[in-house]
Amino acid sequence: MRSVLLALICGILAESVLAADPTASLRAVLLDAQQFDDVRAATLRLADFNAVVLRVDGSGESSRREIGRASATAQRHQLPCYFWIEVARCSALADMRPELMASLQGHPEWRRYFPKSTEPTDDEVVKTYPWVPIMSREGFDAQLARVTKLLDGLPTPAGLFLNDLQGAPSACGCGHPLCRWTTDYGPKRSTTKLGPDSAAQFVEAVSKATRVPRVIPVWATECEAHDKQTLCAGVGCYEGLCWKEFVKQLTPLAKRSEPLALLLPFREFERDLPIYPDHAGWIREAIELMQTQPARHRGTPIPPERLIAVLQGWDVSHREVMAQIAQAQLAGAGGFVVSQVPIDQSWEPRILKWK
Repeated sequence: MRSVLLALICGILAESVLAADPTASLRAVLLDAQQFDDVRAATLRLADFNAVVLRVDGSGESSRREIGRASATAQRHQLPCYFWIEVARCSALADMRPELMASLQGHPEWRRYFPKSTEPTDDEVVKTYPWVPIMSREGFDAQLARVTKLLDGLPTPAGLFLNDLQGAPSACGCGHPLCRWTTDYGPKRSTTKLGPDSAAQFVEAVSKATRVPRVIPVWATECEAHDKQTLCAGVGCYEGLCWKEFVKQLTPLAKRSEPLALLLPFREFERDLPIYPDHAGWIREAIELMQTQPARHRGTPIPPERLIAVLQGWDVSHREVMAQIAQAQLAGAGGFVVSQVPIDQSWEPRILKWK
């Protein structure tokens, strides 16, 4: 079923959007290695995609064999092969080192999604399962070791996408899925806080520890003014710390990494709203926010041609895929990746002892 869906999408794109701009830089599809074979590679080539991105999420021998096979398939078809690793959202690491997870302190509005969650006692804290951000010394070190291990023994990819280098969703406690600016919005800490350049340092560390020629961080935007009474549940996030801290973290990362990817699954982030043109119009607005918000908060605007738009290809129609690509191109994005695998951004509260 998935191969049929991808073939139909590729046909639509080749006929319309892609044919309109054959000089666009990266035009890729994100897949699991098991989904990629000679038939799919040929389909991507016919549809004018020029790269494949393979998700790396296991270090077992069977997983390594599949990635090696898929990489060889890409090479036969002259398709550059990139890898994709989910960083902060990692259930295996959260289960093994639960104290490294981000916490939910401060605003209680997140509880509207989890009304049965109990209140923590003085020696307890609510953690955001399964998110282990790199914004603490302990989380940084654990994630660096994990990423290095995942890549060990694999073929060298054309590049590596590192997703979720920010905090966990609902960082300030408002419940917004795009609130990512902190890991502990309160005094209860079970980790050592790092500075706003932690993402830039992580990209540098991964680059040094591996043979990957290009490491591409994947970033998410923050809330918007119209979210106050909806996704922010009345909390004044937009005019508060969120965008200010966002820019502090983005600025050193932008200096370190020339290409930046922007995570834009519009439905996963609840941005398929009537206020946006063609429902996918948020994608264009999010790309523009990477210019306007840094300028507003004493940062350096990110030109759209430096951005690779990561688009939602799962649980959407063919027309919606085409609309997303059109919006990314209208905004001037330097390329795009259509993800055919779900990029899970969910979380749930877990109460732990914190001292």
